[in-house]
Amino acid sequence: MRTLIGLFQLFRDYIILTLLSGLSVLLIAQSDSAPVQVLRSFSILTFASLQASTNWAAGLFSTTQDAETLRDVNVSLMEEVMQLRRLRQENIELRRKIGFRERESYPLVPAEIVGKSLSLGQNMITIDAGSDDSIAVNMPVINEEGLVGRVIATSPAYAVAQLALHRDFRATAKVKRSRIDGIIAWREGDNLVLQNVWKTADVIPGDTVVTSEYSNIFPPEIMVGVIRSIGPGDGGLFSHIEVEPRVHFASLERVFVVRYRSDPERNRLEEQSIPEAEE
Repeated sequence: MRTLIGLFQLFRDYIILTLLSGLSVLLIAQSDSAPVQVLRSFSILTFASLQASTNWAAGLFSTTQDAETLRDVNVSLMEEVMQLRRLRQENIELRRKIGFRERESYPLVPAEIVGKSLSLGQNMITIDAGSDDSIAVNMPVINEEGLVGRVIATSPAYAVAQLALHRDFRATAKVKRSRIDGIIAWREGDNLVLQNVWKTADVIPGDTVVTSEYSNIFPPEIMVGVIRSIGPGDGGLFSHIEVEPRVHFASLERVFVVRYRSDPERNRLEEQSIPEAEE
């Protein structure tokens, strides 16, 4: 009891001030006089202004955080869109390749190019499919655009293919429109040459060239390219016919190996009778 009396005496002034302040607020709240109403309105407006300022400051920080969050979400969405576009392009390419495979009547082995040499007429590629995938020497190599080359060496897991732009490459071909036969080969540059075509033959720029049924290595009707120019050839009897390949060799990434085997009996007979037959 003495302790409470001592505390009251010590804080008497503060206690009296608090009681009187509370009584004043109570009287003001219950009074309807004009001065009190003005004071009450002023207090409410002041408190509302302070609260609005506090909310604005808090909203400013919240807006900054929301903007940062939106930027992060936007970056994430952009990455997803880019990934979806890549997947869409890969899907289109795959569907085109699958459609190509479904149209062909001979078995195809898909392969990725893991090595490429494009220089000085020694144009070759290395692919990640070999004898374990039933790939053998002289099997044709194609893609959805047309003729790529032929296999010249194999191992269990890999194969090396000679491109049509190789200086030793040869293939029997024909002009699809007029059925004129010739030999497709490469001399220089980015174009092929259709050789052994008489200068009087029915051949015009824009004609399509495909492999012919006379080949013992390549199936018929594989797209080779389009004739771009015709000029006088060596000796004056044959034309110099340049063919633009349909295949874009510089950007090759994937190919198909055609499991097309030449006839051994025909090979032996032609090797004996025609030493310079198609390789």
